[in-house]
Amino acid sequence: MISIILRPFQSYKYLLLQLTQREIKSRYKQSFVGYAWVILNPLAQLLVYSFVFSVVFRFPTHDIPYIIFLYAGLLPWGLFQGSISAATQSLVENAPLIRKVNFPREIIPYSVVLAKIVDFLVSALIFIGFMIAFRVPFSSTTIYLVPLFFSQLLLTIGISLILSAGNLFYRDIQYLANLLLMLWMYMTPVVYPLSLVPTQYVWFYKLNPMVGILEGYRSALFNYPFEWTIISWSLAISCLVFLIGFFVFKKSDKIFADIA
Repeated sequence: MISIILRPFQSYKYLLLQLTQREIKSRYKQSFVGYAWVILNPLAQLLVYSFVFSVVFRFPTHDIPYIIFLYAGLLPWGLFQGSISAATQSLVENAPLIRKVNFPREIIPYSVVLAKIVDFLVSALIFIGFMIAFRVPFSSTTIYLVPLFFSQLLLTIGISLILSAGNLFYRDIQYLANLLLMLWMYMTPVVYPLSLVPTQYVWFYKLNPMVGILEGYRSALFNYPFEWTIISWSLAISCLVFLIGFFVFKKSDKIFADIA
């Protein structure tokens, strides 16, 4: 099982790299500012949300400037939402390749997620600049960002595999995915702290695996207390979703060439 999962990264790593590079180059081809959209888009969101929720509505963020608190949520959420949204359409957009070439089809959604990770890393450099500018100290707990990131990555890839395969059969899944992602964002403490959620609903919120991941990010960055229970839950769900997504995808890919 593990060898099958790792196969694209071992035997087909050159193809994976080529598809990732193509994804990065084609996304901003013939655009006016090109790759600067990677920075401009999240910055625009950041400014709007910061004004609304730090001036109009004031959220408690435990002495952390709201713009930093917000960026710490928007950054991983942007990777999650952008990866799933783009990966859902990836098999349809690469239909000619699927019909003509025999290779592990999961490479296509993988390449989309990898391209989004490049965007994420660029935006992360801007976030580090914000941390320095606002004199927010880096905590020793920052090291926990690594396992949290891989937990998020497993969840993202698992969902991407399921939706990309489903969208090849039913093309309206891409529209449903975008709607669900928008609703999912507001059910996740991206722009507001979890402490604002009424006590009777907190248990329901914690079932959402992205809650544990985002709360873990903020705990690691700002030295908040870790809620290991929901972080462990998020990790377990992420692993389960990945395994289910991979199994569903591999069971379906035998007929991808026939319906692409």
